[in-house]
Amino acid sequence: MIIGGQIRSFEDIGFIEALGLELGEVSLWEKSTRSYWIESGVSNHSGLKLVMKGHGPQEGLPNDPSNLWGRYLPALKESVDTCAVLAIDYLTIHLWMDARFVQPEILKEKIDILRALVSYGKDRGVRIGLENLSESADDLEPVIRSVPNLAITLDLGHGQLLTERNTSFDIIERLMGSIAHLHLHDNHGGSGVNDDEHLPVGDGNVEFSAILAALVSHGYDGSMVLEVRKEDLELSAHRVWTILREIGQPD
Repeated sequence: MIIGGQIRSFEDIGFIEALGLELGEVSLWEKSTRSYWIESGVSNHSGLKLVMKGHGPQEGLPNDPSNLWGRYLPALKESVDTCAVLAIDYLTIHLWMDARFVQPEILKEKIDILRALVSYGKDRGVRIGLENLSESADDLEPVIRSVPNLAITLDLGHGQLLTERNTSFDIIERLMGSIAHLHLHDNHGGSGVNDDEHLPVGDGNVEFSAILAALVSHGYDGSMVLEVRKEDLELSAHRVWTILREIGQPD
């Protein structure tokens, strides 16, 4: 598997490369950040030792159609355009689809937004990956069924929130064919934003060995990004490499 870290500035590229990691996920959260990367001259064709993927902006108000159509979709399209300039072929996005919290009519509109974005990305060589926030497989399955070519970025840390059992297991069992990328970070479970601690791998309750073993048993051999603090990246990478060796996957 290919392991990497988050990139928020040009300097982070050298930091990640020095750790021997092969992947960097570029944060494209703000308009100014997207401009920064376009002007940087960096791309997947510019001789980097690592491969870059993209991560789009935050959603904002999840039940407000004016926010979704008027602000968020344009920002997502800008993120796709930025990825195209950087020769990035995969963009992770947030779009909350949890039926416990998102109104049914808004869920339908969000599927329309995803269809539009996936089409926009396909025309520019950028695949869209929907990241699970607190959704279960029950929430994600109709979305995947309704939006052809939409991928899933499986966030193992988010899978620990608002649930008794990490939702990653069920998502793997039911939607494995759509999982194209992973996010790894740890927490102690919980029911709110403050519980999304983004701790080093192994410092919380997420069952990384069992989840990664399930992914491997279903044939996953793709990419993962460690969404932890910069100072915790090396420790988390070594812990993941150890887990992979233990489950029979060479680093």
